[in-house]
Amino acid sequence: MQQGIDSRAMFAVLVTRLPRLLILAVAGAVLGSGLNLVVMLSKAKDICYVAETEYYIEFAEGRYEMRDYYNAFTWNEYVLGSDLVLGRAMAFLDGGYDRNQVKEMLSAEMLSDVRYLTIYVRGREPARVEEVRNAVQKAMEELGAAMDEFDRIYQIDDLEIVQEEISYFGWRPAFLGAAIAVCTGVFVILFCFCMGSVFYTKGDISVRLGIPACGMTFREGRGRKRDGIIEQRQARMLAENLEMLTERYPRILLMDACGGQQAAAFLEDIRSREPAGGSCFQLYSTDVAADAAADAAAVVAVIPFGKPYREKITDEIDHVRMHGGKVVAAVLAQADRNWMRIYYAGI
Repeated sequence: MQQGIDSRAMFAVLVTRLPRLLILAVAGAVLGSGLNLVVMLSKAKDICYVAETEYYIEFAEGRYEMRDYYNAFTWNEYVLGSDLVLGRAMAFLDGGYDRNQVKEMLSAEMLSDVRYLTIYVRGREPARVEEVRNAVQKAMEELGAAMDEFDRIYQIDDLEIVQEEISYFGWRPAFLGAAIAVCTGVFVILFCFCMGSVFYTKGDISVRLGIPACGMTFREGRGRKRDGIIEQRQARMLAENLEMLTERYPRILLMDACGGQQAAAFLEDIRSREPAGGSCFQLYSTDVAADAAADAAAVVAVIPFGKPYREKITDEIDHVRMHGGKVVAAVLAQADRNWMRIYYAGI
């Protein structure tokens, strides 16, 4: 596992997984929008009314440095809840108001220009919202007159009290859900790739298993009329290497780590291409292990492309060797044509 990361293989994996990531993005967007809808529906049960009042702040001459202090954060966290604003507002209200409840009704917003301050009053009863708004307005005017850093604070716009609009569907929850889903998918893909359990190239077989790869086969593509350059070259290499093995060994046993399915499919592929030359190939089993050792038969491992397989095939190879078998090579089966074109940059 000291061979490092094959960045080209990683790139090919990410590119071929793009359709899955797109599906994940759509699913994440739907999930994010759904959760937002649930939250908004729960909020809709508590209908709120909003009073929006905009103030202009005139800072005293020579005290312009206080503009850095009076920002949106300090208004929300400190000033609105202080005795200078909230305390004075409570003095203008009758005894039917609780200070903490009134504090929860207030919030401030400030754009880039700190001289313009917008104060929102939210509540479930329009009459109480109006009373709190008027009390805060008086408190803000007193604040402007009492503090040295201000010349004055006065109201420049006062909107009507309206019912708060609830956005049931928004692009932000959808975008956030899609981004989280895609990032999770990319992390899982890269994590699985870096684990090194999946075989993508013949080089992976040579490095991780210590046996040469004699070739690869490809999945059947949809609507394909002919093989490309990569497929043709790999087919010739596989045919030449298998012919060399048949000349060296009287029998060649095919094994895999999935109950013989991959080996049987590869054996059928060999016999369909070379009916006469396929007679020396046979599926491996423990029943023929003793005979295989006696007549010096070779064992070839059939490894599927793109599946977590290293631990399984390593265990099976050790099992074969314990029974006297000799694993001489491996075949990478059912390779993805698009993946290989990206990896080899072929046509």
